[in-house]
Amino acid sequence: SFGSFADFKEKFTSTTAVIQGSGWGWLVYNPSTSKVEYKSMPNQTSPRTEGLVPLLGCDVWEHAYYLNYQNKRPVYIAAWWNVVNWDEVQDRFSKAK
Repeated sequence: SFGSFADFKEKFTSTTAVIQGSGWGWLVYNPSTSKVEYKSMPNQTSPRTEGLVPLLGCDVWEHAYYLNYQNKRPVYIAAWWNVVNWDEVQDRFSKAK
């Protein structure tokens, strides 16, 4: 369980913000456990390489945020929440189950 939406956002943000170098923060569905999990992955590594289904991804390569946010990755992630397409996340989750 993620608790509240605020708890979910905080955990996802903290997991994603600390990625060293380039990578992605993911919310994934794990078919082997039937659970939704947080996952941080370096570079271009896809959750699919581990048998996971990506539901939501946050790009933390510098090209995604540096021009607008410089080295303020947590500020970029806070703004990123405003453009998440929750209908798409729900659709991916429904198809993954």
